Amino acid sequence: MNKKIKSTGYIFLSAGIAAFLYVFLHESGHMIVMLSAGAAIADFSILTAHVSADGGNYTNLSNMWLHSNGALFPLLFSYLYALLYQKGSKKSFYRIFSYIVTLVPVASLLAWVILPFVYLRGNAPVNDDVTKFLTVFCENYHPLIVSAAAVVLIGIGVALMIKKRVIHNFIEEINQK
Repeated sequence: MNKKIKSTGYIFLSAGIAAFLYVFLHESGHMIVMLSAGAAIADFSILTAHVSADGGNYTNLSNMWLHSNGALFPLLFSYLYALLYQKGSKKSFYRIFSYIVTLVPVASLLAWVILPFVYLRGNAPVNDDVTKFLTVFCENYHPLIVSAAAVVLIGIGVALMIKKRVIHNFIEEINQK
């Protein structure tokens, strides 16, 4: 099979698996906080990217944690995956999958960089995790602190991907004939 066609198939397969994993980890991140607040999980769906709970004792801190852990939990797994990445591997699927599965959680933080600016203008989407986090966070702090923190977390993810050669190996893999 042509190497380019095989790589393209691996990209699509990896993107599908990465999307599934991201949604699972995102919703699990929310669920962990719900359970720690004493709530009972009422619904958990990967297909609709949704988790809901009944009850629970939430403080401002646990409420912020609830909305941020959807992004932070997959990011933690992305960092861990990058740290364990075998940079010497020549396996095509592994190289492509590793790039996509580490990139998706890092890229998802772009919302945490951009939405605080939108929030300042009063146009933030109402039901978004970032907006819900900012609603509580901004009672005491400036929203651009969130943007700065997200930039740092993105930087850490990109630095790991560079240091462990995830990006380099991906580029090398897709440029092979």
